[in-house]
Amino acid sequence: MKKAIAVLLTLMLALGMSPVSLAAEAPDALMLKALLEEDAFYVQQGVYRELDTVKEASAGRLLSCFGNNAGSAYIVFSLPAAPEQDTSLGSEKLGWPDEIASAYDDPAIENAPANPYFAPGGWEFKLRQDEVIILITPLPGECKYYSFINYVMFTQHKPGRMYDGVPGMFTVGNEETGLYHPIFGSIGNTLNMMNIRSEAVFDAMAVIVIGANQDSVNQVVENLRESGYDDSMINVMPIPADTYKMGLQKGADTFSFLQRISQATDKEAYRDYLDHISDRATVYRVTPRSETAAHPYPNETVIPRGNGVHEAAVLDRAEEKLETIREALIAEYADGYDYEELRGEIAVPEGLTAYFTDFNAKGDNRDAMYLMTPEFTLNSDEDFIVVYGVNHAKTGKALYANAVLYAKPMLNGVTSIYDSLFEGSAEAWLGEDCEDADSYYVYKMARTPLDEHTAVIEYSTGNERGKYYGVDNGNPVLVAFRSYLDKTGAGASYYEVIYDRTIVFHKKK
Repeated sequence: MKKAIAVLLTLMLALGMSPVSLAAEAPDALMLKALLEEDAFYVQQGVYRELDTVKEASAGRLLSCFGNNAGSAYIVFSLPAAPEQDTSLGSEKLGWPDEIASAYDDPAIENAPANPYFAPGGWEFKLRQDEVIILITPLPGECKYYSFINYVMFTQHKPGRMYDGVPGMFTVGNEETGLYHPIFGSIGNTLNMMNIRSEAVFDAMAVIVIGANQDSVNQVVENLRESGYDDSMINVMPIPADTYKMGLQKGADTFSFLQRISQATDKEAYRDYLDHISDRATVYRVTPRSETAAHPYPNETVIPRGNGVHEAAVLDRAEEKLETIREALIAEYADGYDYEELRGEIAVPEGLTAYFTDFNAKGDNRDAMYLMTPEFTLNSDEDFIVVYGVNHAKTGKALYANAVLYAKPMLNGVTSIYDSLFEGSAEAWLGEDCEDADSYYVYKMARTPLDEHTAVIEYSTGNERGKYYGVDNGNPVLVAFRSYLDKTGAGASYYEVIYDRTIVFHKKK
């Protein structure tokens, strides 16, 4: 029967024919769907698309920007509801689309409740313990960094615990779906350009298989092989079913999936990739017609952070040079400005820690180290921020590093400074005779350029791109620092780096 399916599909494609509902799918994906259905799976096609959180929030369609890394792009699933699951409904008034309805809904069977709705519909979803998600996608062109990662997105409120009004928390859902709050915590290891299975790191195809049941995943992988997908391009991302609340019932956890891309070499090709990813990628939600017996994955052994070597060991008199920068900045501006010095602290826990402590991890990524300052405000157009510290990309503790200004309460990234801009920025503060000045950086964030090493802070009011692309004076803000991918293959250890520093200068009245 499988051979007959293959011959029929090959003939249809040779004659220029293809089923209307599957017109966007590649021949191998069509073959895969037919084989899966022959093996007693329901197969539903979803959508893979860019999610611009700042754009969506500015249009009133998203409740948080979740600390977006300004200057980087995000791509997410929009999955249909599971077979025999109610559809999560959006809001026409707010421009929130409904979740994609399930193609399999027997009126004689009582449906599972809908997912708690969170715009845009379908990017967070429940999973039966034996369901599998397949993503067949092109990889981006050359860039500094890309990755794929699973998340536990929302979990049900715990009895007797208050969530509304707690920093980082809000409520989604209703009495029918259950009341939920965000965890947005990563699951297991990240797939990135250092470890992904594909013919090439960039501009190649990859297959990602996500599931919590080893038997279901193994069957899907076998169907992928029969469809022409080689093992060298198949990547399995397990979800440990005994850790999370799998299932479609009220109170089950919801999940999401995120692709990140940062600092593309060819900007036009990058824009083309984002604009057409929905046409070029195929995503399937695969559900056994009869539930498969549980065969869970264990929690994944993750790549450890750190190698025991501190940045201070590879730099010459680092504390002395950082103090030289600090004193030079204060001497330059203290006459006309009051100033406050802000310490960076660990910003978010890792995914499992967040899950077990009921904390919003805001989309953490084990590829990154995250630091964050306390809140402050810019009170006038003459106020400005200086970020300075060690260039972690130079010390080998990061593939790339950056600093982002965020506005509260939406956690919208307003402006970003990447390490590619750091070269030469510390020389004026350390002196021309400093031989390793480029191991450090000094950069400003201000309303207008103060020098060649200034990132401009846009206003929220009147911003043509959208109100959350900027921030107004008096609005609480903070600075966050990221360092991506130590040479170990994970984010740097928080205990092997010299933390980045911030000074906020306020114009004296």
